[in-house]
Amino acid sequence: MNGQRGLWAGIFVLAILAGCSKDKTLNVEGAYSPVILNLSTDFEPPVRGISNALTAVVQNPRNYAITYHWRAASGVLADSTTQTVHWTPPDSIGQYAVTVSLQAHDDLNNVDFFKTRTFQVYVDNEFTRWTRSIETQFDVVPPANGRIYFSEIRNANTGESDVWALDTPLGAPTQITHGFWNATQPTVQSDGSRVVFLGKVRSSDLGASIWQVPPTGGDTTTAAVLVAFSNNSNHFVGGPRFELAGSRIAYASDTPNANFFRPKGWIRDAGNPAVAPIPVMPTTLSGGSEVSNAYWNPSWRGGADSLVMESYTAFGQNNARSRGLYKFSAAGNPPTNPEPFQPWISDLLPLEPDWSPDGQHIVFSMRSVGHTDRDIWIINAGASDLASAKLVCSGPADEFHPRFSSDGTTIYFISNRVDAYGTNGFYDTERRGINVWSVSRFDLP
Repeated sequence: MNGQRGLWAGIFVLAILAGCSKDKTLNVEGAYSPVILNLSTDFEPPVRGISNALTAVVQNPRNYAITYHWRAASGVLADSTTQTVHWTPPDSIGQYAVTVSLQAHDDLNNVDFFKTRTFQVYVDNEFTRWTRSIETQFDVVPPANGRIYFSEIRNANTGESDVWALDTPLGAPTQITHGFWNATQPTVQSDGSRVVFLGKVRSSDLGASIWQVPPTGGDTTTAAVLVAFSNNSNHFVGGPRFELAGSRIAYASDTPNANFFRPKGWIRDAGNPAVAPIPVMPTTLSGGSEVSNAYWNPSWRGGADSLVMESYTAFGQNNARSRGLYKFSAAGNPPTNPEPFQPWISDLLPLEPDWSPDGQHIVFSMRSVGHTDRDIWIINAGASDLASAKLVCSGPADEFHPRFSSDGTTIYFISNRVDAYGTNGFYDTERRGINVWSVSRFDLP
C-alpha cells in the first residue's frame, strides 16, 4: 500500500512538471526579448540635407518576426516600417530626435513584445578623413602644391615629433624632418618650394628656433635657421605662417625691442633671410600701454596686408590669460599700428584664428562654457559679435586648429573623432587618435 502511494505521488509530481513546461509565460522576457541597441547609418554621422539610410541595431536572440515603426521630429522619412529607413534631415547641423518602435510576436507562447527608443541624432557636415592613426597629429597645413603637411608625435612620453607630408586622404605619408628632437608648427610656401617649422635639435635646448627645408625634407645638418633662439633674443618664438602668395612669413617673437618674454608680431622674408625682420608693432613699447601684453599665432589676411593674432597676459606662465583676438596692419615697413591696440573680439574663448583667402571670414576654435571639447566656428571678418558666428563642426569630438585651403572652399582641422561616431554619439570600436580631417561644405554667417 505504501508502495502504491509513492507511485501515485511520483506520477502527480511529473504531471505538475509537465504542465510547467507548457506554461506560455515562461522564459519569454529578459534576455529573450528583442532590444533596440543603437542606430547606424550609411553616413556616420548622418549628413545634413541628403537622404541617409538609418538602420535599427536590434538584439533578437530568438529571431522573432519584427514589425518596425519610425518617427522623426524634423526632416522627412521616405519610409517608416522596415528595419532600415531613409531619412532626410534638415539642411542644418545639430541634434534631431528620431524614434524607432518595434513589435515582435512569439508564436510558441503567443506573447507580443513592444519596445520604443528615441535617439538624439547628431547631424553634421560631410567630412574627409586624411590620416588614420592612434598617434597624435597636430598643426595641419592645407595643400601646397598638392600636399598637406602636419606634425606628428613619435614619443608621447617626451613630446618628440616630426613633420610629415601627405598627398591623398589616407595615403602613405612622407617624413619631412629628420634628426630633430621635435618639429612642430609647419608652414609651406604656396608653390611648395619651402617648408618652415619650429624645431629643437636636442631635448636640452632651452627654446625652439624657426627652420626651413626644401619640400623633399632635411635634417639638422641641412636645414637653415630663419629665426634663432637665444637666451638674450627670441626666447619665445612661434607661429610661423607663410603669406598666401610669396615668401614672407609672419611669426611671433620676444626680441628685446619687443619686450623680453612678451612676444609680438614680426614679418621676415624666408627667401632672403639676411634682410632684417619687420616689426608688426612698434618697437618702442617699453613706455607704452602694451608693455605687459603678448601677441601670438599670427594669421595673414589673403592680401597679406593684415594679420589677426591671439593676445595674452602673463604669457608662458601658469596664470596666463587670453585677452581675445586682435587685428593688425601688415602693410608698410614698418606697418602703422598705434597704441593702444584695440581687440577685434574681446571674448576670451576664441583661439587659433585663420583668415580666409578672400578676407571675408575667419575660422577659429572655441570651447563652450562648461564643455571640455572644442568646436570650430566661422564668423564674418567684419563682425565682432560671437552671436553671429556659425558652427562648422558639431558632434561628440574635440575639433581644433582650423585652416582654410588656398581657395577658401575647404577647412582642414584636427580632431579626435572617429569614422563612425554614431548617430547618437556612441563610438565604434576604433581606438581614437588625434587625426587630420577636412570639410568642404559649411554654413557661412
